[in-house]
Amino acid sequence: MYSTHLKIFIFLIFNLMYVVSHAEQPHQGVGIYIDQDLFVPFTNEDRDYTMGIAVEFFWAKDEGLYPLDNLVRKTAELLGMENSDENIVYSFMLGTLAYTPDDLANTQPIYDDRPYSSLIYLSNKRVRADDKNALAAEVSLGIIGTNFSGNVQTAFHSLYREIAGTIEPVEPKGWSHQISNGGELTMRLRLSKSRLQFSDPGLFDIATTVTLSLGFQTNVSASAAFRLGNIKSKFWSLPYDPVSRGNFLPGAPKSEWYFWSAFRAHLIGYDALLQGQFRHSDVKFSSDEIERVVYDGGLGLTFGFAESKLTISANAKSSDLKLTSRRQVWGSINYLYYF
Repeated sequence: MYSTHLKIFIFLIFNLMYVVSHAEQPHQGVGIYIDQDLFVPFTNEDRDYTMGIAVEFFWAKDEGLYPLDNLVRKTAELLGMENSDENIVYSFMLGTLAYTPDDLANTQPIYDDRPYSSLIYLSNKRVRADDKNALAAEVSLGIIGTNFSGNVQTAFHSLYREIAGTIEPVEPKGWSHQISNGGELTMRLRLSKSRLQFSDPGLFDIATTVTLSLGFQTNVSASAAFRLGNIKSKFWSLPYDPVSRGNFLPGAPKSEWYFWSAFRAHLIGYDALLQGQFRHSDVKFSSDEIERVVYDGGLGLTFGFAESKLTISANAKSSDLKLTSRRQVWGSINYLYYF
């Protein structure tokens, strides 16, 4: 039942929050990130990237909860991130993603639309940064094909119908046809380098990022980000797409506000959430059926306070498949609290 899965997920989050809150480290905090296509008015079509939820714990010292530390540490050392470097920030994240086709009421496999797919993951990340450059190494370990996302989506739709008194959104009927249904382990390594290109300190800045991703999502991406406002935080703390790890890491708490925009282009090599892995999948697509170049972007507002930070944003992405030319649209609400 969805309630059991939800209780386990909530239990893990609160236990992790207890561990972090009792550690004694400067610039530590917790972030709660929610992506939902319902958050953007007049555009909700309840398909493609339909939901993402993540909780992130971050530190400015090499202490605290860090279960994938050894692997990330070795990768970071290859990038020149020595453990003694005081400019390194660390994080641990627990999250989930869900993708669906357009026709949620169909109980049969749908072969002309993206498949149902889901991911539950934990990741560790470390960033070394100065005023001009930032390097990041991240390792994610997860499971695709579990019942968690389908149960959460079903419960959310039921609750929405009850509150709104409507017959939509319908109950999703096709989760049994998702990629790797029943569960399959997966992994990803991501390496990023960002550079501040132009800035008027405190007013605006423009930064670029290149990223290499290897694993269940294998791709190379390049992005540019712009901020304008009363800016106090570092350029590498831009809160774009944290559930899918599009951003680097939160910086120290600052009283600030700024408008931001970001654009990113991906050259796709492989995507397990479309193509499957080793386990049988009722619906999956071959390499010549996926788009090789995919674009995404976002517009947002960030408000920073002495002990917290709030970001609201609207995001869009081009189609992942050649047979559907439609765009994906979703909204995000991100909240950071500093201990």
